[in-house]
Amino acid sequence: NGYPDYLHCSPFYTAATLLSSMHMRRQNMKVRINATGDTIVMKFVRPNADTKLEGYILGYGSSMFSKQFIQLPENGLPYETEIDAEPKYLIAVQPIPVNDVKKQCTGNVNLEKPLHLVIGSVTPTSVLLSWGTLLKTPYEGNIMNDCLEDGNYTVRYRERNRKWTYQTCPASDTVIDSLKPNTAYEFGVRPNNKERSGVWSKPVIHNTNMSGTYLNPSPLSFHSSNHSPFKSTGDNSSVFSSLPTSEVDAMGKKRFVAPHVIYKTDKKPDEPCSITKSLSFFPEEEGVEQNVTAPPRLPPSNLTVVTVEGCPSFVILDWEKTDNDTTEYEVISRTHGPNGEEVSILTTNQTHTAVENLKPENSYEFKVKPKNELGEGPASEPVLFNTESADPRVSENVSGKDAIWTQFPFKADSYSECNGKQYVKRTWYRKFVGIQLCNSLRYKIYMSDSLTGRFYNIGDQTGHGEDHCQFVDSFLDGQTGSQLLANQLPSRSGFYRAMRQEPVNFGEIGGNSHATYVGWYECGTPIPGKW
Repeated sequence: NGYPDYLHCSPFYTAATLLSSMHMRRQNMKVRINATGDTIVMKFVRPNADTKLEGYILGYGSSMFSKQFIQLPENGLPYETEIDAEPKYLIAVQPIPVNDVKKQCTGNVNLEKPLHLVIGSVTPTSVLLSWGTLLKTPYEGNIMNDCLEDGNYTVRYRERNRKWTYQTCPASDTVIDSLKPNTAYEFGVRPNNKERSGVWSKPVIHNTNMSGTYLNPSPLSFHSSNHSPFKSTGDNSSVFSSLPTSEVDAMGKKRFVAPHVIYKTDKKPDEPCSITKSLSFFPEEEGVEQNVTAPPRLPPSNLTVVTVEGCPSFVILDWEKTDNDTTEYEVISRTHGPNGEEVSILTTNQTHTAVENLKPENSYEFKVKPKNELGEGPASEPVLFNTESADPRVSENVSGKDAIWTQFPFKADSYSECNGKQYVKRTWYRKFVGIQLCNSLRYKIYMSDSLTGRFYNIGDQTGHGEDHCQFVDSFLDGQTGSQLLANQLPSRSGFYRAMRQEPVNFGEIGGNSHATYVGWYECGTPIPGKW
């Protein structure tokens, strides 16, 4: 019937065998999989001695990599490979039609349109390249339909200002390995056919990961000793820096550096952005009853922008209180958009706040004005900050199909740690996704068959909802709330599935169902996306 069979190999691996007729009579194949440590051994039992097999391994999570081709051995011998110890891998296998391997290939590529190149870190010494005329995820399309002819694309890469290394690729993604860790590389790709070559893509600069922990380029000097933004922006000198770990962002644009900008450098490339985690370094200050006699007289001082590498949608502003007449602050943010100047004003009784829903590659001006019940004081000197590029690894950007979130109060089967505004959008599943905000990067995800019907929790049969980030157009594996076993959760009705891209079913989740559900998700995608 064309559906995958799911094979649970061990507590640490999930594999799927995809059976495809490929214009042949359906053949039943069996696979025995043994997983020990970081080694998977697969032995495929062929339907008959003349059948040849081929397949792919596709990685998930921090070991995301492109389709690794498997030319399976002859004579029923096992295929053995070493891979990182990650929760999930998808293994797809099909019989090879005799003398028909290249029929699907035309060798035609579009030489006129420049290619968009997306780069993701796999290990400190290897990266995933993926390209196309539109930005895409590495998982788009049928993984068995890629052309097997050589020479459709040429990839080139080099250390900055060094000699180019060239590699030909038959498909639109590949892994480049044997790179140096913590080194800036320049990458490009162009299409080829038998007659001529297309133009090189716009060069993309990518910094490979560091081996081990993230190091700090320079120690942090943050305000005077009588005001620390940290819990008693432990020793945080390895987390904060006046310089970013990489001076360029995911699209090769130079990051903004200034005396009033501090970088939080501990976020891993495949970890979703988290406002909540970033704010945990800034202790809440207890409110004190004050007898004020006049409006504040002095402006706040040392206004600082704290930003996280790879997170263009928010910053944390931190400042120092300069008098005892201030009871709250107005935080004023300005930018220029298509409709002229846009202004956002937040009010807080703390000396720090998160400014959310910023736009990538935009210039902002921030200032803080002190207030009390008798009036306002003078504003701080404004500070400037330019947000970095949007990370194409976070969002599944499909031209003309950008998500449109509409604020709409829906009826939810509540199991949520978030109590903010509610938003809905239509999905390609012909269902509605509902969101309830904790903040723009932490929210509860629900699903419903109808806009006016009940919105239900979504259960996960093989994890704790990490892949549900697909429903908010992110292909990162998300961070999720309290991760309880199904039998530790109340039994309730809801939608559920086992893997990313799989359609959802409706039925029991929690209880004895083996489907877990969670109270919040962080997927790296800000909702709502408007500032």
